[in-house]
Amino acid sequence: MNGVAGTSRSPPEEGGAGDGTARHVDLQALVIDASTTLLSANPDELHTKLTWTLRSVATGLGAEYAGVHEVPDGSGQSDRGRGPGTFERRYGWHRDDIEPEEPLPTAIGSLVNEALGRVEGSDAVRVAGAEAGAATAEGQTANDASDGSDSDGCLLAVPIVREYELWGALVFAGRSGRDRWADHEVVLVRSLADMIAASLERMERERHLAAQNDRLDEFASVVAHDLRNPLNVLTGSLDMARRTGDDEHFDRASRSADRIDEIIDTVLGLSRSGQDIGETEMLGVGSVARTAWEGVATDGATLVVDAPGQYDADRRRLTDVFSNLFRNAIEHGGDDTEVTVGGLSDGRTGFYVADDGPGMPDDMGDPFDQGHSGESGGTGLGLTIVRRVVEAHGWSVDVTDSEAGGARFEVVVEP
Repeated sequence: MNGVAGTSRSPPEEGGAGDGTARHVDLQALVIDASTTLLSANPDELHTKLTWTLRSVATGLGAEYAGVHEVPDGSGQSDRGRGPGTFERRYGWHRDDIEPEEPLPTAIGSLVNEALGRVEGSDAVRVAGAEAGAATAEGQTANDASDGSDSDGCLLAVPIVREYELWGALVFAGRSGRDRWADHEVVLVRSLADMIAASLERMERERHLAAQNDRLDEFASVVAHDLRNPLNVLTGSLDMARRTGDDEHFDRASRSADRIDEIIDTVLGLSRSGQDIGETEMLGVGSVARTAWEGVATDGATLVVDAPGQYDADRRRLTDVFSNLFRNAIEHGGDDTEVTVGGLSDGRTGFYVADDGPGMPDDMGDPFDQGHSGESGGTGLGLTIVRRVVEAHGWSVDVTDSEAGGARFEVVVEP
């Protein structure tokens, strides 16, 4: 996602070339220092360090306001004149005499709104001098046409680009006018915008790696605990079968092998649940539920499908959801369990899976947390997979009591 950054400043003091060079060096040093600070930020430090960066650079530019504004998901394609409503301020700094929330003083607020509506592609938006009443995109003549007016404020907005798409903008703005924005100022602010984009991407990668590490810990838990018991039973049964030739030991070994296979399937499902969903399509929930039912050892259990509706979903992932909910119902309710899949009818959009088993124990805690296997001998990962897949679709899931006294899992697509 792209962003816009903006800053305002008082008119530069009159001086010779030496003064301008000194200001250039000072601003360059500020941007380098800010970039180093952002590169060293941990995820929990990013907000503080980015706010400090905005304050430091804005002060160096003489600005009263600085902000990182983001284009919300799905609206990254620029559209000249789209207006400020498509941007959301994520980070910001303001001088002490400016209120932190909108509305900004008229001179600043109108400039920011106008500029955000014009940010597109890789063009910067500069406002200064006689052009202060109308933000202009880079390549136009805002600076050249200026007459030194200082009554309408000034602004510089630079696109923040991530993965070749507009993510947002970096904005610096103020109430005092100035005769022009120097090219080197625009270049340095662009560099800062690039560093902000890189820092945001790094934070996302670190969060992704942390999630992967959590999944590895879950895998280690399954391998160390859940697989050890059936593996010991398998090897012990085979040893006894060799000694006695009794088929009963082979049968026991076979059941243990089936259990190991089930655990492996569960772990693979957990691995997939941590990934983004794949291609989606409009699916009949009832049809997907029946397919999942056929792949589960249901014995004498019964499935009832009662108009659960159609939703845009990843077929394989939605099948994982039903498979795990069905296994959970049968493991806890027994071979004669009746499972119902239906649509929500209380004003919410979604579907439910209910059973007539014993329900969830009152002291169970969060059943979607890894490790809640109850007394059924399950891996404790099935409901964790359910929640991850459901949330990957942008939905939510909760559990309550069914009308028959069992468990009822409700998947809400739209509240």
